Amino acid sequence: MTEERFWLLFSARLSGEATPEELAELEVFLQENPDAHLRTGMIENIWSVNPPLSEDYKEAAFNKHLQRMSNHFSEPVLQYESEASEEPVIEKKPRRVIYRVIGWVSAVAAACVLGWYAYCYFPFASEDVNTAQAQNTVSTKKGSKSKIQLPDGTQVWLNADSKITYNENFQDKLREVQLSGEAFFDVVRDESRPFIIHTNVIDVKVLGTAFNVRSYADEKNTETSLIRGSVEITLRNNPDKKIILKPNDKLIVDNTEAKAETASADIAPDKHRSNRSSLLTLRKVSFKENESGALETLWVKNKLAFDKEPMEDIALKIERWYDVKVIMPDDRIRKTEYSGIFENENLEQLMEALQLTGNFHYRINKKEVTIWP
Repeated sequence: MTEERFWLLFSARLSGEATPEELAELEVFLQENPDAHLRTGMIENIWSVNPPLSEDYKEAAFNKHLQRMSNHFSEPVLQYESEASEEPVIEKKPRRVIYRVIGWVSAVAAACVLGWYAYCYFPFASEDVNTAQAQNTVSTKKGSKSKIQLPDGTQVWLNADSKITYNENFQDKLREVQLSGEAFFDVVRDESRPFIIHTNVIDVKVLGTAFNVRSYADEKNTETSLIRGSVEITLRNNPDKKIILKPNDKLIVDNTEAKAETASADIAPDKHRSNRSSLLTLRKVSFKENESGALETLWVKNKLAFDKEPMEDIALKIERWYDVKVIMPDDRIRKTEYSGIFENENLEQLMEALQLTGNFHYRINKKEVTIWP
């Protein structure tokens, strides 16, 4: 619960205008936060013996409260732009404007005064409460993508089966987001407030730049591809080691190695087409003739691209892109590499094209694709 929500509910209770649902919400919070419970008791004692506020003070406090609420609700909100048939799943803590009769304005004004007093001498400083600020979560299903704008103006494209979470106010010294899946960021530059993306294995810190991060929990690697500017990457299990990327650099992190406590943070040579496993591998992003962007970012333009990738990795992309399950029991097929760029092809057209370059058979049964020699 945010601080603002706490004082709003408590003001409503003081004035006798709280609904049963609001009373229950406040009671649950007070039971979970003993410090807040002590402060409300103190304020209620003061409220019971204090004379009512003057009408002039009530009016001034009410006008100030309306102005504050007006400023709050005029803040920019997310803009959603789905690129597929399915809409992104948006999980957001509910917010509603509570309209009450002017009869309880005096309670709001008095609670604000008493609340300020309590805040100064009994800070709303429970660590759990501070860290439980309202969070915005935007996620996409398999088979869909989304484009959003963060409060600072940063543009984010979310690939299929991805999720991004960030603090609701987004006004702290650090602009922090949590990413699961794949996203392309075009970050608004602000040297006073670095932008940090947290994934399961790495943190990516930038000031203002454009780059792609791919970090799915069920994939072997986490990849960061820099398009312009610079980024600083830190391993979560080895924060002393920092890697700086330059434009067109691509860092590949082995997820299994990165989660190991004894992992070495030395950067190995490009391991493309090599079976040797390395914690960190630095290479260049891939470009193809007649394509205006790097292959790693073509998904933003609704193009599915493979560049000498084994079928077992391609299968994961197919599953997310078309919302299907791929069954592939033969190990030889799983290791066979394929390349290609596909735009607007349906699942059957994609499988036909891959079959032309590979020696395999396939069958599509509703939302299941089976591949065999």
